[in-house]
Amino acid sequence: MEKGRKIKVLSLVALVVAVLGLTVAFAALSQTLTINGSASVDAASWDVGFISNEDGTIPITVKTEGAAQVLSEYVATKTSISNISVSITKPGDIVTYGTLLKNSGTINARIESIEVSELCTLSSPVESCDWDNDGSVTQEDVDKVNKNISFKASAVPSIESDVNLLKANAYGKFLLLVGYGKYEINSVGGSYNKIEESTELPKRDLTFNDLSVTVNFVQAD
Repeated sequence: MEKGRKIKVLSLVALVVAVLGLTVAFAALSQTLTINGSASVDAASWDVGFISNEDGTIPITVKTEGAAQVLSEYVATKTSISNISVSITKPGDIVTYGTLLKNSGTINARIESIEVSELCTLSSPVESCDWDNDGSVTQEDVDKVNKNISFKASAVPSIESDVNLLKANAYGKFLLLVGYGKYEINSVGGSYNKIEESTELPKRDLTFNDLSVTVNFVQAD
């Protein structure tokens, strides 16, 4: 029994010595280990869309050609233009809406899609789609309008190979066009070209009301 007691005492003494040894070693390490320098991580920000003035308004340049008329004031938000109402009646009539895009954030952005409202459907009012002026909108009227009149929008964020990319702190161009004839918007420069002349004439003046366009952005890879 005495022998077992001695063994326990010796074991306890050994454990205390070991703990004291670890404490001394750790203290010595903490005195000699020094880490210099600092690091910080900036918060990423997402802020991309049409450029705006200090008061928050979106500056858009509206131009008309021929006998085209603008019938209402546009309404613009960060990524959309709406309440577009114009009168287009004969070849040479064109209305364009031009502005700038800006990526004010720190994350590269990509244009995922541009949504343009339909110019003419069977449910459209007669003043927009009654091509033959018979008081109703038929499929033939719809086909005539969509064949002869263009409603297109294009964003040109970059002149690089990936024209849909808008890098952080970069600018781009945006152009919306309503025109009599078939037009294409150039991928560089934000200008447009006529690709097909339209010679058919409606039997009434056509006004297109409440057209809209929305640009959808996503984070670039």
